[in-house]
Amino acid sequence: MRAIVMGLAVAGMVAASSPAALSAERTIIVLDASGSMWGQIDGKPKLEIARETLRSVLPTIPADRELGLMAYGHRQKGSCTDIELVVEPAAGTAEVIAAAADKMKFLGKTPLSDAVRQAAEALRYTEDKATVVLITDGIETCNADPCALGKELEQSGVDFTAHVVGFGLSRDEGRQVACLAENTGGRYIQASDGQGLNEALSETVAAAPDSARAEQPEKPEPVVLPEAAVTAPDSAPIGSGIEVSWTGPGTGNDYIDIVPAGYDEVSGELAYAYVDRGSPLPIRVPGKVGDYVVRYVWEGPDGRHVLASKPIGVVDSEVALVAPPKVSVGEAFNVEWKGPDSGGDYIDIVPAGYTEVSGEISYFYVEGGNPAKIEAPGKAGDYQIRYILEGPDGRRMLTTIPLEVSDAAVSLAFQPTVGAGEKIDIHWTGPASSGDYLDLVPEGHTEPSGETAYFYIDGSPDGETATMQAPGDAGEYQVRYVLEAPGGRRVMASQPITVTPAAATLRAPEAVETGTTFAVEWTGPRADQDYIDLVPQGHSETSGELAYFYVAQSEDGTAKLTAPEKPGAYELRYVLEAPGGRWVLTRVPITVQ
Repeated sequence: MRAIVMGLAVAGMVAASSPAALSAERTIIVLDASGSMWGQIDGKPKLEIARETLRSVLPTIPADRELGLMAYGHRQKGSCTDIELVVEPAAGTAEVIAAAADKMKFLGKTPLSDAVRQAAEALRYTEDKATVVLITDGIETCNADPCALGKELEQSGVDFTAHVVGFGLSRDEGRQVACLAENTGGRYIQASDGQGLNEALSETVAAAPDSARAEQPEKPEPVVLPEAAVTAPDSAPIGSGIEVSWTGPGTGNDYIDIVPAGYDEVSGELAYAYVDRGSPLPIRVPGKVGDYVVRYVWEGPDGRHVLASKPIGVVDSEVALVAPPKVSVGEAFNVEWKGPDSGGDYIDIVPAGYTEVSGEISYFYVEGGNPAKIEAPGKAGDYQIRYILEGPDGRRMLTTIPLEVSDAAVSLAFQPTVGAGEKIDIHWTGPASSGDYLDLVPEGHTEPSGETAYFYIDGSPDGETATMQAPGDAGEYQVRYVLEAPGGRRVMASQPITVTPAAATLRAPEAVETGTTFAVEWTGPRADQDYIDLVPQGHSETSGELAYFYVAQSEDGTAKLTAPEKPGAYELRYVLEAPGGRWVLTRVPITVQ
């Protein structure tokens, strides 16, 4: 829903930037309705923030604006084809779009590229002017390339523009979707919270300009590019780390990158580092021999610009390591290596500046193959990847390259209230390291063990959803993402959840004959292992029953039990089986005669 809200914001922006075309403008908002929208900001689900903002913003859109709504992830879990044109673009659709957003479910994956493509096609972008506004709280999860899509739509469209609004995306995540907008001449807008969403809307949703301005639009002043300079080595071995000294504006999203010689686009770089880390700035050169360019890229008011560049040659080396310059905590990644491969040689990861040839955090013996698969530490920071020679006279480090380990983008999204024993459907993102798991613990529990319930994420059917059962005791709990990585376990994210008391009912005859079969009508949580049993009156244990029936076997809310052969006073009970044990939710007396 944030998608809708921001979309409207940007739609207004388009009107302001192209007033002459306002009356004919047709826009489709592409709304992210994936399960991650259950994630919270300041204790409130993002989808609710978006709905509220949408209801306040839509009425401000000019009445003659032809506006439509496309959504994805709103009908099915785990589907990359769950994309629907919910509202056809037309004038006066504000109330219809708001109502559709209020009713929409948030369930599935993030096929944002295909959704934008379908929206463009619905607007006949190869024939008419068309604007698509994508609002997303996640990156592409369906094996598509948003950057390539942006280039394709720009080349084949008559006058096509895509704007992208990132709601709660990290800076690195934003880079992965910003190119979709930039490659079509659109804008990427970041909104980190509810306030940011409102501010973005107030800045970009504009009233229709007057007719005089529409007839004679003002030509925008050209952007004056600031000065910048970069200094780097003339050459460096494949995969090695270098330091780049720079001068320039130093604004928050400026960065140094490395691209092939002759490459003139401001996306698709081979390596990059943000300048807010200082000067000189460490960066890794590519792993292939060739001619490259080190560049200073400025994030200006009208997009990105290359302010300065310096050529660099990447040369071969007898001993070399080639690996990603930056990985997430716990991430398993490949390291290509060149070296003597003598018996016992290995590649390790150690903290930056560490000089001992023991005490490594993670390692891989090179006899295991090339590339080496190694796992990043569980704590963010600066590290080194090293090639260690195991010689007859001892160990020796032959080469080293820097490695930045960053905290992974971890999110948990689910309905904030659930009944005892019910299933909790969780939409998650995280490093997905081997051994990572989600758990459920009582409020205030801080240890990465002693959980009430858990789910190993490698059991996720689609790599982004999980299901756990709520405990039987009502109360306040936390759902957590626990990273299992070199260095130990670490709680990466935690979200509160309220478990409400479970309720059940039983209806049965007051008396039955010995040995006869009788029906029991029931309602209850219907957890997988819940059952209805028959016990002597006053029996308090949740075992030792005389007869029982698993409720999962019943489709119509009816169970059948057989009365004991011994007359007497008995009880029928509904027993909840949930993490933490068994609970008797209700009981009714029955006489066997």
